Amino acid sequence: MTNTTKQNWGEGVSVIVPTFQRPDGIEIALKSLAHQTVDGRAMEIVVADNDPAGSAKAFVTKFAKTCPVEIVYVHVPDPGVSNARNGALEAARGRFIVFLDDDMEALDNWVQKLVDTSLKLKAGIVFGPAVALMPNADDARNPYMEPFFSRIADMDHEGIMTETLGTGGCLLDLNLCEMPDPPFDTRLNETGGEDDILFDHLRQNGTLVGWSPHAKAWEIVPAKRATPEYIWTRNFAFGQGPTHIHANRGLKGAPGVIRFMITGTIQMCMYAPAYWVLKLMGHPSYVTYLAKTARGLGKVFWADSLSPKLYGAAVLKKPDTQPAE
Repeated sequence: MTNTTKQNWGEGVSVIVPTFQRPDGIEIALKSLAHQTVDGRAMEIVVADNDPAGSAKAFVTKFAKTCPVEIVYVHVPDPGVSNARNGALEAARGRFIVFLDDDMEALDNWVQKLVDTSLKLKAGIVFGPAVALMPNADDARNPYMEPFFSRIADMDHEGIMTETLGTGGCLLDLNLCEMPDPPFDTRLNETGGEDDILFDHLRQNGTLVGWSPHAKAWEIVPAKRATPEYIWTRNFAFGQGPTHIHANRGLKGAPGVIRFMITGTIQMCMYAPAYWVLKLMGHPSYVTYLAKTARGLGKVFWADSLSPKLYGAAVLKKPDTQPAE
């Protein structure tokens, strides 16, 4: 690390990569970050290994020896999506926090483009497009499944927007964010939605949200997720998100809860018949209406007890599913 880098560390960039038992994914993610740079700013990669066994340590330690970007390995043994991100944030030194999931691949100049947009727009939260790469190119359902794995704003230009997307592929400028403590709600360790709550908190406190259309990353979808069953579960959880956000606001959020529950009921009535008709016809577009029906259902049945458990301890590998050594 040069003296210039040390002097500029307070304005630096920390790229956070949480990982949980994905050896192939963490390798792709780190390789895509290894040659990223940000003009005049220090940069580090913080890997938060959320496997109790610390399974990523050996690879990350080896990779760090030849990586041009400094890598900080953090073991967060208590499984949970919020725990992993909070643990990485505690170790991060940068003003700018950039998140890349371990099933993502950043394209050229990804970090630089996110930082540039944040500075230009004075936006404390910036999103770039995360475009799904489906596992089976011959699956006729791909055009209908892909949009539900991608995270792309309905904007073709750089600018301020009102919607928020997922944490993977986003930037936070801590100088412009009034962060809660802890930043990510640990009650949502297994269900997700912790990013929705954080982003809503920041927006309620005046943080602007920016869109950086050229800061592109791939979302690499594994075959086990490219199924109608996972599409249903994932979109039910997504549907719960907006109702959860308003419920989290207490009494002042009650009108929003009611509004989204009504919206969800209407969506179910609209999309469920289309799903069944297209499914019976064998048309692959049935997946679109399956997902939309699930989102509507999630808006209505949003209670925490009904939230699918998709992360952390809920998906720890059992001994009989560990790969052979």
